[in-house]
Amino acid sequence: MRRQTILRSFIVAAALAGLVVGVYAQGTAQQQQQQLQQQQMLRLQTMTQRMVQIQDRAQNLVKNLDRQMVQTQTQTQTQTQTKLQAQIRALKQMGEGTAKMAGEMKGNLEQWREMYQNRELFQNKQMTKDMNQVQNRLEKAANELDEMLKVMERLANRLQANG
Repeated sequence: MRRQTILRSFIVAAALAGLVVGVYAQGTAQQQQQQLQQQQMLRLQTMTQRMVQIQDRAQNLVKNLDRQMVQTQTQTQTQTQTKLQAQIRALKQMGEGTAKMAGEMKGNLEQWREMYQNRELFQNKQMTKDMNQVQNRLEKAANELDEMLKVMERLANRLQANG
């Protein structure tokens, strides 16, 4: 009889221990999910700030190219100057487009951040995986846009040196 009581007590204790471990594991998983979500939100905020910087740089590039166009127009028009103006004009249009793309991406990132705040979306692992893929693609596009702008800035400097 005493053995049965000890055995029952042991089984109850083991079951309770299992429940405690399960609850603890679930709490830890939720904490990890919240930490991941906070990290992703920080990444989105950083990328949004980066898009603002890229947009500002692109707009500055356009202003500098505008000044360069005015300078070349006031000089005596030679065939070389006319070609230079055409190149400046083309680069200026690309700069305007880049500034517009950066603005659009900034808007997309802000919309994405709003979606990320919806905790219900993270209940499904496949949804979380897909959302992370979209965020990675947005980050890759931001990096590409930044690299393209760097090249355009170098081109503008070279055009100015040749002008």
